[in-house]
Amino acid sequence: MLAVDAFAEQLLRDLNRNGVPIGQLHGEYGPGQYELNIAPTDPLTAADHQLLTRQTIHAAAHHHGLRASFAPLVTPGHVGNGWHLHTSPSHNGTNLLSGGDGPAGLTPQGAAYLAGLLRDLPAITAITAPSLSSLQRLRPGYWSGAYTCWGIENREAALRLIPSTPLLGPDHANIELKPSDAAANPYLALTAVIAAGLAGIEDRLAPPGPIQEDPATWTDQQRADHGIHRLPTTVQQQLRALHDNPRIRAALGDDLIDAFRAVRTSDADRAADLDPAAIIRAYRWLY
Repeated sequence: MLAVDAFAEQLLRDLNRNGVPIGQLHGEYGPGQYELNIAPTDPLTAADHQLLTRQTIHAAAHHHGLRASFAPLVTPGHVGNGWHLHTSPSHNGTNLLSGGDGPAGLTPQGAAYLAGLLRDLPAITAITAPSLSSLQRLRPGYWSGAYTCWGIENREAALRLIPSTPLLGPDHANIELKPSDAAANPYLALTAVIAAGLAGIEDRLAPPGPIQEDPATWTDQQRADHGIHRLPTTVQQQLRALHDNPRIRAALGDDLIDAFRAVRTSDADRAADLDPAAIIRAYRWLY
């Protein structure tokens, strides 16, 4: 943090002036990588804040002779950049992810919300991790959530349940979607997540038990026994998952889905002859 002290100070001041409340700013695992947490709010404002925060970071970096990248993968062989999406369903002002008898305090409705996300995870991540660089980031063992599972504070689970604590209170409980990055349109991403979660509540789904290990260390048979699968690894697999999901398609509408598919297919066609390193270079400064 000392290496970017002046930049960090200006960034926090600018975000405050722009009305974006920040929980913390700190160094992360990757080289030159930093993380900040935007305070929770309603979905539309959250999407607005995400975009405003990105522009504020770019401007502050430029002022200090720096360059910021939100590309899902910046350099080969290192951890990528996520833009993790945290959501908490509530009813009459009460967080449904705490105060219940389920794992880590899940209520039946909170568990159903989680199960809805898990059911539609391949289609959700087609929206929340939508670029070729996103697919490069979604690797086992890199905290990106490459497998269809959930866990309690499990950083290798695609859906990480963060329970409430006595210090922060019941409203703190949330579900973190790890296969989500800044290549995504935050408005579309939130639409997909909310649609899937509410459908889970409507269908009264129940999730399987939490996974508290890294599924990448299991055999194929162990993962199959637990109903755990690798998230789509190609554009074609992602688009197929999106096409085959009636809930996400209904939420976004056919016109938007068709436009989204056209852009993704065009990206894939342009990169057909590029090696992984060339794809990383092509996306490095795009976001």
